Amino acid sequence: MRNIQFPAPWRWAFNVFLVMRVFYSAWSLAVVLLVPTVLQNLNVFGVPVVAVFNTLGSQAYVFSREVNGQVLTFESTSSTRMVDTQTGSVWDLRHRRAVSGSFNGAPLKDAPYGEDDIFPYRGTRRSSNVFMTMWQRFDTNWFLSIAQRGYASDDGSTVYMPLYPLLIRVFGTLFLGRDLFAAFLISNVAWVIVLYLMYRLTQQVLNEGAAKRALIYLALFPTAFFFLAAYTESLFLALALGSLCAARKNNFLLASVLSSFAALTRLQGVLLIAPLAYMVWEQVAGRKFQVSGNVIRALVPLALIPLATLSFLLYANLSLLASYEGELHARFVLPWENVWAAVSLILEGRAGIVDVFNLLITFLFGAMCVGVWKKMPRALAIYTVLMFLAPLFRMTTTQPLVSMMRYVLVLFPVFMLWGEWGKNSWINRAVIYPSFLLSMYFSAQFWLWGWVA
Repeated sequence: MRNIQFPAPWRWAFNVFLVMRVFYSAWSLAVVLLVPTVLQNLNVFGVPVVAVFNTLGSQAYVFSREVNGQVLTFESTSSTRMVDTQTGSVWDLRHRRAVSGSFNGAPLKDAPYGEDDIFPYRGTRRSSNVFMTMWQRFDTNWFLSIAQRGYASDDGSTVYMPLYPLLIRVFGTLFLGRDLFAAFLISNVAWVIVLYLMYRLTQQVLNEGAAKRALIYLALFPTAFFFLAAYTESLFLALALGSLCAARKNNFLLASVLSSFAALTRLQGVLLIAPLAYMVWEQVAGRKFQVSGNVIRALVPLALIPLATLSFLLYANLSLLASYEGELHARFVLPWENVWAAVSLILEGRAGIVDVFNLLITFLFGAMCVGVWKKMPRALAIYTVLMFLAPLFRMTTTQPLVSMMRYVLVLFPVFMLWGEWGKNSWINRAVIYPSFLLSMYFSAQFWLWGWVA
């Protein structure tokens, strides 16, 4: 009996997925064994706080760092004990007091900010699976919380679009309440679809060699681990790619439906209407400004995209804007204001490594938008520019260019172009080597409750 051979796009998609899945699973296990306890000496809006998290058991402790009028700095000695660097006193977290040293018997006081402010689980159940608990971080808990309890107008939940939480709720019910597993399943299946569609599209627009390299470059990008996490990156990109691929075949009804789902996954999904409208003008109207039955039939379904966004905004009573300002401490600015605020943060010496990389990534992908505009099909270039600019209009008070390292993941035409350039061995090395090392660093930071994106 002849062996069944899968087409090359599916083979590459599965191979890249499996290598990523195995690598990040092994690396996360190594991280939790190397760093079983996370201790952070923080200043939360001017309040000195010590936060301790046990990565294996997910136990967390948060206390004030001020003891007898002195602000202490702590180091971890075990999952339940720490020592202050000023006096060497040993502090027991379970009993909330010093057990030796000059501070012996002194209590640890509660901080104004609680455990869920530092390690925000949003009231969701913490996974006990060592391979899953490391991924239950930040936005993942928002999606789980919305899936389990729905939206509230005053808690910031309405900044998250509804499709991903809805899918988690549906599949979580099928898996008997295993919502986190359901979220992983959705993201990982969507990631395989992304890899397949991107291979096919790159193969058609460029060539097969570029397609293979593009998948590797995207999978190795320093924040590509978000594609495997319970985040919306995989689902959004699968829907966006599916929409653009359908439009290339003149199936604008399917493209509009997929784009409307993308708009219900992330707010910027509504911008897909622009490249699709261009494709109608290019492919159906023959680049002529004329109205015909074919043009109308192609354009009318596009109304589904803004309608999807508007329907959620009306459902949420337009509280999304208030949530941005309240929960995220964000406001809408012009893109150059965001960039200059990030530059100022660095010049003033207040920036962390993530701030520096957000700025570098912004400059890099801004330059790549020019390259994509010159070298790639115009519809893909329009998509790239709009998806690049969209997050630049939002700035948080504490971190300009927040999450740009993650947001650029959906700019797939950039990786397609890199795939073409990667036939040069020097460019190939320049992409692969730093990407691999940075992916290890940033994924470890994420698992250890370090904000990455």
